[in-house]
Amino acid sequence: MIAGNLIRRALTAGVMLATTAAMVVTMQQPAAASTLTLNATVDCLNVNYSGDTRDWYASYVSVASAPPSYGVTMPLSSMVANPANHTWSFTISVPGGSTSVSVSAICSGGHQYDQVGWTNGPAISIPSSATTLTATWGCSTQQVYPGPYITGCSAQSYSYS
Repeated sequence: MIAGNLIRRALTAGVMLATTAAMVVTMQQPAAASTLTLNATVDCLNVNYSGDTRDWYASYVSVASAPPSYGVTMPLSSMVANPANHTWSFTISVPGGSTSVSVSAICSGGHQYDQVGWTNGPAISIPSSATTLTATWGCSTQQVYPGPYITGCSAQSYSYS
């Protein structure tokens, strides 16, 4: 009988220790954001206001983040046009753990040889505590003589929350 009581007390104490240890381990793990919400605006800075309206809005917008390497081309149907300043706005989820994000676009839809969208400036760094990034990219088109027109984009403003 004494041996049975000692065994029950030992089992109870073991269960309590295991439960306490599990709670400590669970409480020590920081909650990592699974995604980052990117609220973005893309502005074609040197649009052709005197004629061809195909230059008013980017005809191609792509978002890239790293690491992990992630890239997506934004469907035009998922972006909102702002007629007051000829910009596209969109919201996208970027994978959690990403440390930087950039945008490339093509703003030369009215030219014969619109070719390439590229990132002109450094990517925006993302702090690990951020859950939302609101950013505006400005994109400018130029001709590469004697070749095509290309569009370079750089971040104009950004903020985190």
